[in-house]
Amino acid sequence: MSKFVHRIKSNKVLFTFLLILCIYILLRLAAFIQHQTIKLPGQYFSYQNKQVRYLCKGNDAPFVFFETGFAADSEQSWDIITKALPNDFTSCYYDRLGHGGSDNVPVTFTTNEKSALQTALIKHIAGNEPVVLVAHSYGGIISRRTAAKNEINLAALILLDSAHEYQHEIMRGKFDPIPDSVKNLQYLNAAFGLSDIKNIFKHYDSPMQKRLDQYYGSFRYAHVLSSYRHEKGFYTPLEKFDYDFGNLKNACNKSRQASLCKKPAIF
Repeated sequence: MSKFVHRIKSNKVLFTFLLILCIYILLRLAAFIQHQTIKLPGQYFSYQNKQVRYLCKGNDAPFVFFETGFAADSEQSWDIITKALPNDFTSCYYDRLGHGGSDNVPVTFTTNEKSALQTALIKHIAGNEPVVLVAHSYGGIISRRTAAKNEINLAALILLDSAHEYQHEIMRGKFDPIPDSVKNLQYLNAAFGLSDIKNIFKHYDSPMQKRLDQYYGSFRYAHVLSSYRHEKGFYTPLEKFDYDFGNLKNACNKSRQASLCKKPAIF
């Protein structure tokens, strides 16, 4: 044994490599011990054998349904807003597949399928009651497809800094889609736990901050990026859909809470 140890010490390259490997293993072990598992509140909806987490507050119609931007966290985006809204109508947000408490996203899951999931979840929650759909960034593209299909009782569509189906084409060279290299680096990051190791030395003021750091260093986030790259940017020209935003159903007039739809300051 002493000869083996002496040979390792005499080979500086091998000794350095083994020393780095031991430090790396210890850091990965420390990161594993510090890993935080948080059970998020809310309910679950089954869609194509996948569990989708959603959270609602308030009572009765109309329903205000929030759609999150690309790779964003629904709790971080909407929790403060929904808590500030009154309880005499229902406000909801959810985790898209691959996010938060929902199951992982298949890498072949398209924007059209995300719209179909959104539609199914809204029908599950609101039935045929009037819905105000509020969408941010990439969520605007998902929601415009949902609006075009005209399968929900849509009273209003509110777009917050929405992404545009042509934005990468119009701003080519200045705002290109995320490249494959970013996706591949994320898989390497998740495989080697580099972000997890870095996060050992960070101080967190809230459990959500730690949860998000863990998420953005995970295979779950890598799958989200991979589904984006599989679709080559997720943008489809508008003319492929029959959009007519001037012909939305006058759902508020049919609602028992019609007066709420006449208060734009709420939204």
